[in-house]
Amino acid sequence: MTNESGLAGFVAAPNGWRVAIACPEDSLIMVVPVIGWVPIVEDSGSIMNSSLEPVVLFDNPREPIISTIHETLSNWEDHSYVHQVLAPGFEVREMPEGWKAVEYGDH
Repeated sequence: MTNESGLAGFVAAPNGWRVAIACPEDSLIMVVPVIGWVPIVEDSGSIMNSSLEPVVLFDNPREPIISTIHETLSNWEDHSYVHQVLAPGFEVREMPEGWKAVEYGDH
């Protein structure tokens, strides 16, 4: 399993939290489970206006990845960005016209 962040200060998220990642090149919003939160270290670079960074799980068979959303998107070269952080029970809103939302692993 990959875990490159160290995740100092990790706090587990209650079930149901997700982050919606907009992928412009594919015209889709990929919804990924949030498994926890870590405090953002000052000057570490954050892609969100928050003092906490979501820790996400990509549950790939044989190679699951646990990473902060910042580390994830910093490694992608397709201009993906955080569209929305979803609390339990909430769905993606204000999706660009013609885009679709998919749960990670369903596309």
